[in-house]
Amino acid sequence: MKSKWMFLSTFAIGVLSAAQASAAVVAVMPVEGVNLTAGQCDAIGVLFADAFARETHVAVASPLESKPVLAQTQSGMAAANKLGVREYVELRAVQLGSRITLAGIRHVANGQEVFRSETLADGMDDMELATARLARSLAWRQPMVTPVVAELPPETAAPAADPKGYPKALGIKTGLIFPLGSGKSYATMVSFQFDGRVGTRDSFVEFGAGFAVPASSASGSDQIQMGGVFVELGGNFYLSDGAVAPYLGGGISPRIWFLSAPGNMDASGATCSVHGQAGVTFTRDSRARVYGEVRVAQYIIGMRTQDSSYDYSGNPVQGDSYYPTEFSFQLGVGW
Repeated sequence: MKSKWMFLSTFAIGVLSAAQASAAVVAVMPVEGVNLTAGQCDAIGVLFADAFARETHVAVASPLESKPVLAQTQSGMAAANKLGVREYVELRAVQLGSRITLAGIRHVANGQEVFRSETLADGMDDMELATARLARSLAWRQPMVTPVVAELPPETAAPAADPKGYPKALGIKTGLIFPLGSGKSYATMVSFQFDGRVGTRDSFVEFGAGFAVPASSASGSDQIQMGGVFVELGGNFYLSDGAVAPYLGGGISPRIWFLSAPGNMDASGATCSVHGQAGVTFTRDSRARVYGEVRVAQYIIGMRTQDSSYDYSGNPVQGDSYYPTEFSFQLGVGW
C-alpha cells in the first residue's frame, strides 16, 4: 500500500514538472528495469530526477519528459541533443529478491561519460532514500564510501542523510599586492588571510580577514611602505557550468593600516578600498576547492601623513594624502 501511494505522488511530481522541460539543464532518461514493472521504473526515474534537481539546483527533465523523445531518437545522446540539455543521466535498476540495485551514469551532451555510481535499496519502500544517495554521488562525483543498506533489521537500520545544498568552502588565501600611485613608488606587499565562500554552484559570497606586510622593509628605502590588518566582503558569479570555471566579482575591504613615507612621519588609521576581481576555480565540484584570481582595488578612504618639519607654532606640517590603486594576484584553497 505504501508503494502505491509513492507511485501516485511521484507521477504527480512528473506531470507538474513537464512544463519546465524547455528550460532543463539535465535530462534523466527512462529507467532500464529488470524484474520491475514499467510503473515501478517510471517511479524510480521521477524520484531520482527530483533528488538530482535538489542536489544540483538546476532544472531537470524527468523520464516522463525524455521517454517520448528517446523513443524517436533511439539513443540517450540524440535525445539529450533534441531536448537541448547540457548533460543526461542513464539509470538501470535490477531487482533480485527484495533488494534492488540502482546504477546511474552521468554523461555530457556529446555522450562522454562524466561519472558512474550505484547503490542498493531494500525494496521499493526504500527507493526514495536510495535515489537521494545516488543523486548526491553523481552530482558531486563522489563514490559510495559506506554500505548503503545496514546489516540490521529494517526497524533499527539508520536512515540515510537528507540531501544537502552546495557545500561551503572555508580555507586560506595568500597574495602579492602591487600598489600604484601617480608620482609615488610603493613597496610590494604580501598578504595572508582566512577566506570563506558560501553560496550555490552558480554564485557565492566571499568573506575573509587577514593581514598584509611590505615584502621589503630595508631601512633607508625610498619606497612608501604600507600594511596592516583587514576584513573583506564581496559577491561573485560563475561564467560557465564546468568543473573548471571562471568567475567575476567585487567587494569592499575596511582596514586598519600603517604607512611610512620618506620625508614624512609615519601614519596609521582606518582606511577602506573597493575591488573587482576575475578568477578561476579549478575544482568546483570537489569538497576541496582550489582557486586563483586577479584583483584591482581602489582606496576610497585614503591616508594622510605628517611632514617631518614644523610650522612657526611648533605644529607638524601636514604631509601628502595617499589613495593608491592596488593590483594583486591571489591563490587560495578551501574545504
